[in-house]
Amino acid sequence: DGGTWSNASVAACVSCVAGKSSGSGANKCDDCEAGKHSIGGASSCDSCAGGLYSGAGSRNCSVCVGGTWSSTGASTCADCDAGKYSGGGSSSCDSCAGGLYSAAGSPSCSACVG
Repeated sequence: DGGTWSNASVAACVSCVAGKSSGSGANKCDDCEAGKHSIGGASSCDSCAGGLYSGAGSRNCSVCVGGTWSSTGASTCADCDAGKYSGGGSSSCDSCAGGLYSAAGSPSCSACVG
């Protein structure tokens, strides 16, 4: 079955650990690609949702911090452009309202002074 592996040195099928997967008839488990994750015994890895990211071989996706964003299946989070902001776990950045500004990678906008 998928999610397990075996070879001549083991007497039974062994479940893949979290962060790895295998198809049917596999002789080893492979790391999930960056941007994907898996639970133990998985036959495939699932993509991280927008606002989340992961490195290769991940069992969980991590949340993008404020001022950054990611699309589905991301391996990293990208900074919001200047004039935009985001809260943690965002899949996009929002534009600052009139009279407000932000530097690139900001989690909020600030009022123009003067």
